[in-house]
This record gives sequence, structure tokens and C-alpha cells, in this order.
Amino acid sequence: MLYIQRSINILLIFFLSCACPVGAGVALQQDVSEARQLVEAARTAEAKEAWPTAEVSYLKAIELAPQWAELWVNLGVVYNRMGKMDDAIRSFSQAARLWPNLVAAHLNLGITYFKATRYELATAPLERAIAIDPGNLQARQLLSLSLIALEKFAEAVEQLEKLYSEQHGGAPILRALGQCYLRLKLYDKAVARLSELVRLEPNSGQAHLWLGEALDNTSQPEAAIFEFRRAIKLDPQLLEAHYALGLTLLKKGDLDEAAQHFSEELKLNPHMALALYQLGKINLTRGQLDTAISMLTGVIEAVPDFRPGLEALGQALLKKKDAPRAVEVLERAVKLDPNWPDGHVLLGRAYMAAGQRQEAMEQFEIAQRLSSAERKRLEEKVNETKSSNGAARKPG
Repeated sequence: MLYIQRSINILLIFFLSCACPVGAGVALQQDVSEARQLVEAARTAEAKEAWPTAEVSYLKAIELAPQWAELWVNLGVVYNRMGKMDDAIRSFSQAARLWPNLVAAHLNLGITYFKATRYELATAPLERAIAIDPGNLQARQLLSLSLIALEKFAEAVEQLEKLYSEQHGGAPILRALGQCYLRLKLYDKAVARLSELVRLEPNSGQAHLWLGEALDNTSQPEAAIFEFRRAIKLDPQLLEAHYALGLTLLKKGDLDEAAQHFSEELKLNPHMALALYQLGKINLTRGQLDTAISMLTGVIEAVPDFRPGLEALGQALLKKKDAPRAVEVLERAVKLDPNWPDGHVLLGRAYMAAGQRQEAMEQFEIAQRLSSAERKRLEEKVNETKSSNGAARKPG
């Protein structure tokens, strides 16, 4: 399974302003003729991108017609253009209070929260906009993106699949779906959607990289390798492509080419600790202990709580006959995950090498106890499954 850290970036265009009619959409108790003149002046200023002038005109109009909801929406749009997010939010919220079913108020409020990366607040107004206007494509797309940003991938998939079934979004929706399915570890579905994406965007290195990851996790290493190589050919500077290819090659036992790609990844992405870790492990396997220790030390300096890195460094130090430092490193690893049997075994070996026999035996006993408990848990799970299947097959 690939362990690629990445942020989900989806190229989906959204607009900060909506078509908000300034006509009297609600019954007003006062003459709005002067307010209408101010609105026309504001629109003229907007056409010239004279936002402060438009702001003043809308504010004067609102003084004359404070219940006119659309004026608050238009003022909010101007505030958005000026980068005054908090003022925009207040304006759109006031419009929504005055006219609860005004789609533009809820949609623009959701857009503003989204633009401000306040995704947890964006969902409610976007859901309200959809409830009023179920066909509002922009609200549905932004709701999906907000759910992804909140890592609510299952909910996002529900929205995205509806959009896709209605043939809205094309490649952007496929990108979003593919990444959601990867995060949900629903790899077969990821393969299906990302294969469609690659057909639509055959020259996208990123699309091939994502598809390769999905294929690798459905036990199709050769297909995954093909996609990773394609991604690198299309975009030689694409981050994580060399790492992904190296990891798949490593699982096949091709240490030489895997090491080459981990090195290439580090040239592009010097701070990628995972690539350095894999390269350190390869050098440990090859018996190049000094190089392995240097690389693995760099890994745990960058990521102090990375248990596999600590264990690999401990193994290298043991082979180097540096028992005291191996003990120190492996004690840190065990503290990070005291229920990992292999960590206790390694620490026991380090204690033994350091002449601390009693401590070593204690670690071996802990490892045996943990292994027995895990074996028992698995046996119970298997028996429960068998019993459940047997009950299901009994005639009614």
C-alpha cells in the first residue's frame, strides 16, 4: 500500500458573485425610487471595478430601503471583491435573515466561507442553497469540495457521484472522486473513476500517478508501474511519482532501480522523509551500515516520532555493534507503540548486546505475550466469522 502524503487539490472554478436581481423581490413598505437610482450608480461603479464607490452607493441605498434583501447581497459581493470577508459575511447573513429563501444570499455566504477556508461554516449555507434550489450546480460543487476539505470523504462521494451521474463536472469531478476513493481505501472504485480520468486527460501526469496508486493497492503492480513511468515521462518534476515507482519496485525485490527512484525523488523533494527512509532501509539490507545510519538518523531528526525509522536505525546500530545507542533509539520506538511485538524483540536484542540480560528477557516476554494475545484475537475473529456464515446458511 502506498503511503503518499499529499493535499487534495482540485481545479474547480467558482465565482464570487452571483446573478442577484436588484428588483424589489420582497414587498417594501417605502418608496424605493431613490434607492434604485443609487443601485444604478453602484452598478456603474462595479462595471468600472470602482469598489469603494459601489460600496458607498449600496450603503446609502440600504439606509433608504433596509429591508431590501438583494441590496445586502450585492453589498456583500462588493465586500468580497474588496477582500473584506467579515463584512461580506455580515451582509449575506443579513440578506438571508430578511429573505430566508433567497438562494443568492446562502450561496454567496457559502462561497465566502469557502474562500476564507472556513469549510465547517460553508456547508450549512450551501446545503440551504441546495434545499431551495436542488439544481444549483455551483452550490453542489462547493459543498462537495468543502466536505473533502473537512475529510468527510464518504459524504463528499455521495454528492460527487450524483453530479457525475448527471454528467456535471467531467474531469474535475472524476479527480475529486478518485482522490476520495483513495482516501477511503476503496481502491477498486478509485481505479474505475481514475481510469476514466486518464482517458479524458491522457497527458496529465498527476492523473496517471493517482491511477498507479489505485492499481498498486488492488494488487496490480505491473499496471501500477506502467502508470508511474507514464506519469514521470509526462511530468519529470512531478512530486511523489519517483517515490511511488520506487516503492512498487521495492516490493517486487528490485532494490537497484527502487534506490535510483528514491534518490531521484529526494533531488526533487529533499524534505521527503519517507524516500530517505526507504533508501536507508535499502542500504541497511545491502550491509552499507554507515550510509544507512546516516540516512536513518536524518529521518528521525526530521520526524522524531516515526517508529519504523527508529526501528530501522536501531537495527543498523545493532549490526554496527553500537549497542548503547541502539538501546536508546529502540526504547524511543517502544514508547511510541508499546503494543508492537517486534519493537520489544528488537529492544530485547539491543539489551542483550549491551549486557543487560534481565531487561532483555523482560522484553522478550512482553513480545511473546503481545503476540499470543494478537493470535488469540485473530482466532476469535475467524471463529466468529465462521459461526456467522454458518448461521446465515441455515434454512429459515
